[in-house]
Amino acid sequence: MRIAGEGGLPAKGVTAVALNITVTGPKDSGHLTVFPGDQQAPSTSSVNFAAGQTVANSVIVPVGPDGRINVRNGSRSPADVIVDVTGYDGADGKAAYLPMEPQRMYDSRTSGLPLAGQAYHHESVRTSGRALEALVLNTTVTNPPGSGHLSVAPDPNTLTDYIDGKAVRPTPSDSSVLNWTKDATVANLVQAGTGGTGVVDFWNRGWEQTDLIVDLYGTYDRN
Repeated sequence: MRIAGEGGLPAKGVTAVALNITVTGPKDSGHLTVFPGDQQAPSTSSVNFAAGQTVANSVIVPVGPDGRINVRNGSRSPADVIVDVTGYDGADGKAAYLPMEPQRMYDSRTSGLPLAGQAYHHESVRTSGRALEALVLNTTVTNPPGSGHLSVAPDPNTLTDYIDGKAVRPTPSDSSVLNWTKDATVANLVQAGTGGTGVVDFWNRGWEQTDLIVDLYGTYDRN
């Protein structure tokens, strides 16, 4: 599939893409392999699934010279696949990844207030003069009484807007970073852009409440 020029990506200069790959409705167990468009499929897997399962995983894959990537279904049966773009690397990139001591940003279990269905939680990182481009996170959903999926996206409001009570409800993203079923505990790596405000939203796109845990592992910094 052609990836350059799609999903908000530039048509030229993309060397690698950060994706969230979701498998849903597979007829049999199997795995997906994501690899550059100009190469043969490696003997590795990007997402593993069982029959009937909906499962997602974060993937970083180089883009072929033709601007394409391949997604190979290693199962004997068909499966629906969803590809969400979360970011990209390019020759003109100005941000570098900075690992850090992992820290817990949010845990709804601490407050005893699960994230309600179709609701969101916003978080920001203190920059101390740094120019953050994106956050590298691990998101975990646990104790859900029903099924749903999580979306993560930059917030158009600033932290000051929230403090002053002036924030407006954002429009949730139509992408997903992880999917869950009743009583499941599911985690996935997320690379989330901070947009122009430094505030990131975590949306419960299910109709029932769930507990949410967000851990910060590193940042992309333009300095």
